[in-house]
Amino acid sequence: MSDLDLCYLPASEALKRFKAKKLSPVELMEAVISQAEATKDTVNAFTNTHFDEAMALAKKAEAKYAKGKKTGPLEGLPIGIKDESYIKGKPTTGGSLITRDFVADASSAINERIIEAGGIVHARTATPEFSCATYTWSRLWGVTRNPWNPKFTPGGSSGGSGASLASGTSSIATGSDIGGSIRIPASACGVVGYKPPYGRNPDDPPFNLDFYCHTGPLARTVEDAILLQNVMTGPSPLDIASLRPKLTLPTSFKPIKRWKIAFSMDLGGFEVDPEVVKNTKKALDVFRSLGAEVEEVDLGWGPEALEAGLAYLNHLFGAYLSKLLPDHADEMTTYARKFAEEGA
Repeated sequence: MSDLDLCYLPASEALKRFKAKKLSPVELMEAVISQAEATKDTVNAFTNTHFDEAMALAKKAEAKYAKGKKTGPLEGLPIGIKDESYIKGKPTTGGSLITRDFVADASSAINERIIEAGGIVHARTATPEFSCATYTWSRLWGVTRNPWNPKFTPGGSSGGSGASLASGTSSIATGSDIGGSIRIPASACGVVGYKPPYGRNPDDPPFNLDFYCHTGPLARTVEDAILLQNVMTGPSPLDIASLRPKLTLPTSFKPIKRWKIAFSMDLGGFEVDPEVVKNTKKALDVFRSLGAEVEEVDLGWGPEALEAGLAYLNHLFGAYLSKLLPDHADEMTTYARKFAEEGA
């Protein structure tokens, strides 16, 4: 298996090979870091990197597998963490010049769980400033590009995670989503993104009290997304909105015969590209072929649905960012500043 093949090896398969002693976490980490160095100028998926520490942790994981010791569900995997949540003692920039020197004194609950599960944080993935755009560029870190075509965006705000997975520089990665920030990069980069229901995964304040805001996994396969989700999920004493009990997702499923599936092609008023319509219809045909009953429904929505959502976002998130304007307006990106001003 070539180094490039290793970079695109599903996380679940890598774990199986670790346990069978057919692959070492060191070999995987070396391949991933080499690929990250080779793609950093064209893709620019990462902000701060921790490669030396990651290699040391990969060697520790290798020793665990070699000796048959107990290993965590993510033991030895290189995991990209969105540069938004916190890791104790490490910088979190949020893609902003304003917070470029911020170092967290405690870890976010989800990151603590990932690290305790044996995941190795080799890098932080790029975001637009304060994650408030659906593309990924900042004055601090520059432009993140789509690995399949650098002329295009990987989407945002979890664009660095999507780009990293598509370029083979993380086994799995984290994201967060208010208005598409996991789903857009998953779509643009051809990977899997999951925005779990509100409260399933703990979040940091104040965003844990925004029921639009959910933290979740990105991966190259559904099984890998479930692998990370099952580590991230569950109640936390640090988040009063997190739900009990912990809900573990299965990795195998019964047939969908006799399921009833409703769909709306445009949610009542959005412009949809003809190619997207064509691909959606193909997916619906697959559901029908598997025995599901598929029905198009009218949601009764119009343009006011989007307007209401954006008003909500501006009142909460935009107004929250507007507190930065008096002292830091000149340091902000154009889009973050505009968002903050509209929120104010």
